This record gives sequence, C-alpha cells and structure tokens, in this order.
Amino acid sequence: MNYKAIAMIITALVVMQACCEKKRLTSIEAGNIAVTHIERNDGAAAVRAILERSRAAVDSIKAPVIGTAAVELAVYPPESPLMNFAADALRLMAQQHSDTPIDIAITNKGGLRSTLAQGTITFGDIYNVFPFENTLALLTLNGSELLLLFAEIAKVKGEAISGARLTISATGELLSATVGGNPVVPEREYRIATSDYLSQGNDKLYTLAKGRDKVIKSDITIRDLMIQHIAHLHSCGKAVNAAIDGRITVK
Repeated sequence: MNYKAIAMIITALVVMQACCEKKRLTSIEAGNIAVTHIERNDGAAAVRAILERSRAAVDSIKAPVIGTAAVELAVYPPESPLMNFAADALRLMAQQHSDTPIDIAITNKGGLRSTLAQGTITFGDIYNVFPFENTLALLTLNGSELLLLFAEIAKVKGEAISGARLTISATGELLSATVGGNPVVPEREYRIATSDYLSQGNDKLYTLAKGRDKVIKSDITIRDLMIQHIAHLHSCGKAVNAAIDGRITVK
C-alpha cells in the first residue's frame, strides 16, 4: 500500500474542506489602549518623539487642579450623587445663558463615563467623566409633553434630572411627578436645559425632539459648564458635594 500517496490525498482533502468552510465573526472586543510605554526601536525614533511630545502636551492640559470633591460621586440608576450633581450644575449654569427661568435640567446617565473620586479634581478628571462634545440646548415643553418625557425617563429607569421629582415603579412606569414642588400643569410651558444630543430625542427621550423655541449653544459644551461651576465653587472655598435626595423614587 502506498502510504505516502494516501497521506497526500488526505492532506489535500483537509485543505479543500478548510477552504470551503465559511468563516463568521463570533465576537468583537473594544477598548482604549493607553500609551504608557514605547518600545525602543531605532527605526521608530521619529514616531516615539512625536508621541512623547503629544503625551507631554496632553498631560500638561489634564494635570491642573480645578477643585475638590468632598465625597466620591458615582453613577447608577435611578438616581446617584454624580447624576444629581451634573443635573443641578447644568440647571444653574444654563440659567446664565437663558432669558427665562430654567425649570428643569436633564442629562443622560450614559454620558457620565467615570466616577469622580474624592479629593482633588483635575481637568483630566472632568474629561474622563464628560468625554463627549455635547453642547448646551434650551427648549420648551408644555406640561402634557413634560409628563410624556417623565414617562420616558421612568421607562429607562431614571436619568439625571434637576428641578423635578419623580416616583416610578420597579417596572418603569411613571406614578407621579412634580416640578418645583408643584404638580405638573398640562397647559403651562416649562423651560428645559439639556444637551444637543438629547434635544434630538436620543437615548429614548423622544419627547425632547418636540421641544419649541429650541436654542443650541454650539460653542458651550456641557463639560465646559461643569468645569466653570467646579472652579467657581473652588474659588469660594467650597468642595463638590452631592447625595441621593429622593428626586427619583422607586415604589
């Protein structure tokens, strides 16, 4: 028996089978890769020099301290210290750019990408928490529309809100809502501060896209407003502080 010939035939069949098999993607993994070490390779000296200069420039921007946090501020639904701080700061700072009182501020918990640690707060820390270039948006909804918006917030198990209090069910239904401590009046108009991203109805807050008298401050990012607010607190000798206060209650 010619074993060599048999072996060659078997090998050919295996190769043919492998070539005929369809390949399919089974998983995707993604993440940030920090530039913390550069291999010493003489052929990449120019690239190393550019990266080192860029990293030094970025580090010099991120390093300055702008304030302090009295406690750790984390993000979790339906309400958390960082969510409350971000929404309260947004409402306060947005008022400086509005001719009418801001009744409510809303930002999405998904846009808060990191915990703010207790202690010193640097520019880099704020960029970690607010990495997106979302800008300030102002718009108006009447009370009936606002209740629809609150129902959408209940359905996604809470978002960062200021100026309102919601009671929601564990299954994501809106049970009750107040604005400024008062019941929502269907025919009254309410001025809302949010981000340009949410004002388009993103993150399942569809009703925001129906807002009237919409103003997009494309030169004012939400991150810049946070930096200004924290720096102002620091100049007054105050630390960033926030806690859960029951503005979204689950029953």
